Amino acid sequence: MIDFTIKRRCVLALRKALCFPRAVLSLVFLFACINSYSNKLNHALFILSKDTPDYRRVVNLITTDWEQSKNYTYVVLIQSEDTEIDRLLKASDIVITLGTSAANTVLTKKITQPVISTLITQSAFNSLAEKYYGDVSKAIALGVNPIVLDQPFERHLNLTRQLLKNVTDVGVMLGPSAAKNHSAYTLSIEERNLKPKILLIDPDKNPIRQLDPVVKISDVFIPVADSHLINVTTAKWILQLAYRYRIPVIGYSANYVAAGALASVYSSPEDVSKQTLDLVESLLAEGYKNQVHFPQYCTVTFNKTVAWHLNLTIPDGLEKNTGRCNL
Repeated sequence: MIDFTIKRRCVLALRKALCFPRAVLSLVFLFACINSYSNKLNHALFILSKDTPDYRRVVNLITTDWEQSKNYTYVVLIQSEDTEIDRLLKASDIVITLGTSAANTVLTKKITQPVISTLITQSAFNSLAEKYYGDVSKAIALGVNPIVLDQPFERHLNLTRQLLKNVTDVGVMLGPSAAKNHSAYTLSIEERNLKPKILLIDPDKNPIRQLDPVVKISDVFIPVADSHLINVTTAKWILQLAYRYRIPVIGYSANYVAAGALASVYSSPEDVSKQTLDLVESLLAEGYKNQVHFPQYCTVTFNKTVAWHLNLTIPDGLEKNTGRCNL
């Protein structure tokens, strides 16, 4: 029996569950009972793909905001059986998924309640929508609201122009998922009077042999996030070649900067939680949005050691860029 009446007990349960060790917590379901938010919303269900610090950070930020501003009570359930998932889904008015696996779990059910899918790339969401709904537009029309991780490519180019004043040739790596938008990437570069050097990476061929000639002739190199396999197998070679040829890399994650990219623009847990909170409010006030939600907030980070190695200076206005994205 779930007790929705004792707020203190529920909040303590939430905080305790968010600290469970990885071995114990493979899937976390946060069942939120909302007392006064809206007549349209009484129960929210969060589903996490796995127990990671970033996932727990997003959940903690959202629920802390609700606790402080809405006086919601929360009950944390740790469940993994399909029968339990089905029961919780039926009892929920809105479902928030974190990660691709969680989105897959929910989209396969084709529930009628609104779904917000976060911490998922556009290519991963498109694949799931096509698999379970036929195409992306049908999934969105039926109440699925993806907040994708993919920062608009223009932000990477704008960051590049602010960091590097004498750039001419822009190297870009596109994996199979992004390759179909090859012309759009080319146009974005040309609109800024830059020259595109596009590499369509073939996952079946040696990555370093494909990357070397493009990185070598570029003034900056921008890898576009693709599948996990593409991202992992190319990152180390991109950074090694960039170091060899003294080419700055503009990445798409904090890890890329830590590993040797000059800078990255990406969605942090704080950015994702803010946009999720905004979207919940908007859905309740206005109904379905019928669109893919690209990041409204972003974080920009830099590797000062790499900047020193490249003899570059990071502009003061960019060094602590976080929040609503102005790139």
